[in-house]
Order: sequence, then C-alpha cells, then structure tokens
Amino acid sequence: MFKKNQLALLIGATLASPMAYVNAQDVAVNATEVDESMVVTGKNSSYKADSNTGSMRMEMTQLETPGQVTVIDEQLINEQRASTLGQVLKNDSSISAQGNSRNRERFTLRGFELGSSSGFLRDGKQHWSHYRQPIELLESVEVLKGPAGLLYGKSAPGGLINMVSKKPTAETQMEFSQDIGSNNETRSTLDISGSLNESQSLRSRLVLSKQDSESSRSYSDGSSPKTDRFVGGLFVDYDLTDDIMLSVHYDKTIDDSSVDSGAYIKGGDVVLGDDYIWDAQWSNIKNEVENIGFDVAADLSTNWSLNFSFNHQDFKRHDVESYPKEESYDAATGTYQHSGNDRSDHWVFQTANIDLIGEFETAGLDHQLLIGTNWLGYSYDMLRYSFNPISTTVEQPTASPEINTAKDPRIYKSESDSFGLYIQDMLTINDQWQVLAGLRYDQNISRGQNGEEDYKEDAIVPKMAVIYHPASNGSIYVTYSESFEPQGKVTNDKANNFDEKLDPKLGRLYELGSKWELFDEKLFASGAIFEITQENSLITKDLGNDMVEVTQAGERVHRGAELALQGYLTESLSLSGSGTYLDAEYTKDENYQGNRPADVPEFSASIWSRYEFANNTDVNLGAIYVGSRFGDNANTFKKDAYTRFDLGVAHTLQYDQNLEFTVRLNVENVFDTGYYAGGGSTGRGDGGYAKNGAQNVVLGEGRNFMATFQVRY
Repeated sequence: MFKKNQLALLIGATLASPMAYVNAQDVAVNATEVDESMVVTGKNSSYKADSNTGSMRMEMTQLETPGQVTVIDEQLINEQRASTLGQVLKNDSSISAQGNSRNRERFTLRGFELGSSSGFLRDGKQHWSHYRQPIELLESVEVLKGPAGLLYGKSAPGGLINMVSKKPTAETQMEFSQDIGSNNETRSTLDISGSLNESQSLRSRLVLSKQDSESSRSYSDGSSPKTDRFVGGLFVDYDLTDDIMLSVHYDKTIDDSSVDSGAYIKGGDVVLGDDYIWDAQWSNIKNEVENIGFDVAADLSTNWSLNFSFNHQDFKRHDVESYPKEESYDAATGTYQHSGNDRSDHWVFQTANIDLIGEFETAGLDHQLLIGTNWLGYSYDMLRYSFNPISTTVEQPTASPEINTAKDPRIYKSESDSFGLYIQDMLTINDQWQVLAGLRYDQNISRGQNGEEDYKEDAIVPKMAVIYHPASNGSIYVTYSESFEPQGKVTNDKANNFDEKLDPKLGRLYELGSKWELFDEKLFASGAIFEITQENSLITKDLGNDMVEVTQAGERVHRGAELALQGYLTESLSLSGSGTYLDAEYTKDENYQGNRPADVPEFSASIWSRYEFANNTDVNLGAIYVGSRFGDNANTFKKDAYTRFDLGVAHTLQYDQNLEFTVRLNVENVFDTGYYAGGGSTGRGDGGYAKNGAQNVVLGEGRNFMATFQVRY
C-alpha cells in the first residue's frame, strides 16, 4: 500500500497533469504561431524485433535463426516501468521465477535453473549475475531458448538471458524520468547521449539512476525493509577509422538493502500473516558491482570482420544476516531461533572473446562463417564469522548479533579458467534452404585454496539445424543442440567415492519450430515443440552406517510447446504475448523419480498490449497466468494457479519536434490477487513439508501503483 507522503505526491501529480497539459497546449499553440513547421505528434514503436545478436553471435534476422528467441525491447520495458530483471522477464512465459533470498533473483528457463555464473550474458559475454541487474542500462533483453553450449560454453540446457546495453547516439538526446510508487518507492533516472565532436566520430552515453523504496512487510519490531540503490553507466564509441570502432564501457551498481527471505507456509496457511518477516531487523546485504571493458569491431574487408571484447567484473558483497529457523516457532511463547553470520564475499569475473566473421561463396553456395574463441576467468574469496544462536520474540526486536568466538572464521578461495574454441557455418543453398552446423571444444581448469591446479574438464559440443523458407516471410526449422555444465569432484566427505572426478552434466535438445512475418511484416509469430534431456545429474544414495555413494545416474526430460506474438495487430493496437506448455519430469532419480521440478508450471502465459488513441494517449493492458506448481522437488507442497492483471495509461505532449512530455500511471495486480510466487524450501530436518512447512516462499505483490513523469529531448 502507499505511504501517506507518496500517496499525496501521486494524487498531486495525477490531478496536476491535466492542468499542465492545458498550459503546455497553450504554449505549444503560441509557439506554433511563430514556427508553423513544428511537429506536434509522435508515434510509438512496436514491440517487434526483426533481428537478434545473442543467438548466433552475429546480426541475424529472426527468420534465419533456428531457435526461439524472445526480444523484450526498450519500449515495453519503459511502458511497464520495470526496475528488476524479473519484471522484464515476466513477459516471456517460458521463464519461471524462483526465490529471491539474499537480495538476488533466480529463474528457470524451460524448467531448468539459470545459474549465476552460466545463465546470463551482457552484450553476448558471460556475466556474473549474483545481484539485482541494472535494468536502467539496458535497451533490450533477449531470451535465448535451448542449449547454447556451442557459442557460450558451460550453461544449462534451458537457455540463456542476454542483456543488451544501451548504445551512444550521434544525435543529442536526453531523457529524465521520475517514478513515484507504492511503499515510498522513488526512482530518478537521467539518460544523456550524443556526439562529443563535430564529425560525430566520438559518441557517449551517460545513464544515472537513484532508487529508494520500502516494503509493505515488516519485521518483528514493526520496522520495514528499505532499499537504497544507485546505478551509473558510461558508454563511449569512437570511430578510429571508417572501418574500426572502439567501444568502452563502465558501470557501477550499489545496492544496500534489508533482507526479506520470504514467508513461512505450514498446513496451507501463512504463519504469522502475509506481512511478517522472519529475518532479524538488522539483516542487511550491501552489493557493490563494477564492470569495465571494451569492444573492438573491425571491418577487415567487404566480407570479413573481426570482433574483440573484454570485460572485468568486480563484485564485493557484505552480508550481515540471520537465518531464522521457522520450524522452531512456539506459538505459546511467540519465540523462534536464529543462526546467522557476518560474511564478506569478493568475486572477480573476467571475459574475453575474439570472433572472425566472413561471408563467401563456394561451388555456388553462400557461407556465413563464424570462428571464435573465448576465455572466462573466475575467482572467489570469502571470509565468514558465525553468530551465537539468537532468539526472537514476536513483536519485539531481535537482539544484536554476537560473533561466536569459539568457532574459527571460515576462509575460502577458489579460481577457475575456461577456454573455448568454436566454429559455426550458416550455409545458404538457395532461397528456400539453409543449413547450420557448428562444433565447440571447451576446457575448464579449476584451482583450489593454494592456487594450484585441482582438476581439468573437457567437453565437445555440436549443433546442427536445417531451415526451410516456404515463403519470403516465413521459415520452418529443425534443430539439434547440446549444452554442458562442469561438476568438478565429489565433495561429500561421507561418500565412498569422495574426491572422484565427475563428468559434466549434458543437455540435448530436439526442436521443430516455425516463424512468420505477418500483416506486411508488422506482426511476428513463432512457435515450437521441443524435447530437452539432461543427463549425468548427481544422485546421492544412502548406503547406511553414515555412508553415501554419489553417482551420475540422474536424468530429467522436459517436453514442451511454445507460441509467441509480437507487433501490430492494427495501426493502433500492438501486443507482445506468449504461451508455454511444459511437461517436466525427473525420469531417473533416487529421491524424486517421476516428480516434477519445483516452481515449473505445466501451463503459463503472458500478454501486454497497447492501444494508441489519436490524441497521443496510450492505454496498456497486461495479464499473466501461471499454472499450479509444486513448491519443492519432493512434490509435497503445491502452489495454486493464478491470473494477474496489470493496467497502464500514458499521455504524451509533443511540444515540438525535439521536446516531449509524458505522464504515466501504472497499476500492477489491479484486482489485488493473492498468490504464491517463486521460492520455497522444505528440506530442513526430518518430516519434510508435513512437519516443518515451507520456508522462504515469495508472496506475490498486492495491488500497487507507479506514477511517472518523463521529459525527452
């Protein structure tokens, strides 16, 4: 719900906007008398993207891409006023949200979890995504579906998320936006771009954003979590010659936020109510993330180009956290227990890529050849102090933590290097037929606490696809591709095969799909059916006598179908929508045989639409459907299906051809639907959910509002 001061600001902004509009109209009319050539109308863009870069590591049209790729563009992100990656990815039904404990978001794609180190890309480079991503720096987000091991190395078989950064512009442009929303949320964003010299060979873009918010939920002492977040990014392009461009980027994200691990569900009820936070009121995580790097794009000739890129990511986290043991709650005394720690983490994530791209003809066949190599360097350092046990009494503050001096601090360090070499050829036989083939060799080297090599893993990954174009506006494709995920060694010291080297997890995809440009290429429609098998998953088998055996006999099979639409249905009505059916199962597993993975619905769908009125007023209507899901892999805890509706309205005043003002009001979850979102754990102690309930369950946000004022020049 709104805090009082924010509600007053929103009401004032909403009531003032018609008066501002009338005054601005008068100004525009007077200005028109002076300059009759002034432009006073504008046009929104469609949600449709004709091409993508992430799926093929080079610019390719959607019809030439043998796989499903959803591009969520800046127009849609702006209309929804998204400030988190989860708010962007809700627009693709193949994505399912998981938990958000420790102040980061987790997702599955086609039912497979996206790892922090292997599930996300920034501008086609692997990106350590252990924090809330800076959406303000992005112009689009690409959802690349299916195994992507050929071009990106280690990754899950569901696919990847590629976050595409904003680019400098030659023409000067400026945008300032002010968001005011529920729960005292404010966000101020400034985006300035343009040339720095007369020849326009040097261009830059600066993005700054400051966000503050509170939560509608509260701790035991009645206080509410707060978030203090800063995002800054600088992007510079320099044309060294007509054929060589150097791009340099730097960005920093500082996220200082209280901790809310989620609700506690037992017997189908939310214990202590929807608004209660079980964490201690002093729990806090501060993330500081810096990215700095460069890209060089060089045209070697008419048909050959070379791309080289490097990024250095430095991520420091200070985590002071309580770990509530909700299952210890005693209703008679109103008390429960905590453990906790004070830890400092430092990750360094470095990436480098070289791609050689060429177009040539042999024997009457056209080739688009990609030869590339990449390196990923990873290091991690941790220092952790444990707290003495703490007790909380409901409606009273949790006592300040004390470090357990009887327990030595834990110091941990790890490093790894990954190297990949790949080749991909898109062969065009004629106007109707294209064939894609590729192969990758990958090596991962891990080092232990002393910095010496611990183990080495290798993988060979193929990909093949055939594309048929029955018409110039459509394509049908069939694809086979693979993925791999290194697993290192057996680390369970109770295992009879402790320290044994493990094979990588393998993913295999078979997919049949079709894509069409409809209504004079105004609407893009795509669909696919697929089967993904993941092999070599770890299974821990109890041998008795406090001994176990770790094997790689596990297997999962996910079969599904997808449908997506993006673009204009009429000149005034545009939409972005998708639907997914997914049959996911643990086909071989010692503990979960025949079960469905957690937080993976069978059916899901999303749609966002915009209707443009003649008076520069736009109305948005969105809906999200998520089918019933199990809250744990043991399938003992189930979350009901839900449908949520969102609404938006915006009015734009085009003062002249260079200046416009927009006032927007968004309402999320219009009907205040209650639902369980992602996350949840039932694994503490014996008895599972029936005895201990489910911890860390994210409750869906109730009805909330966002008012926005934007100035564009």
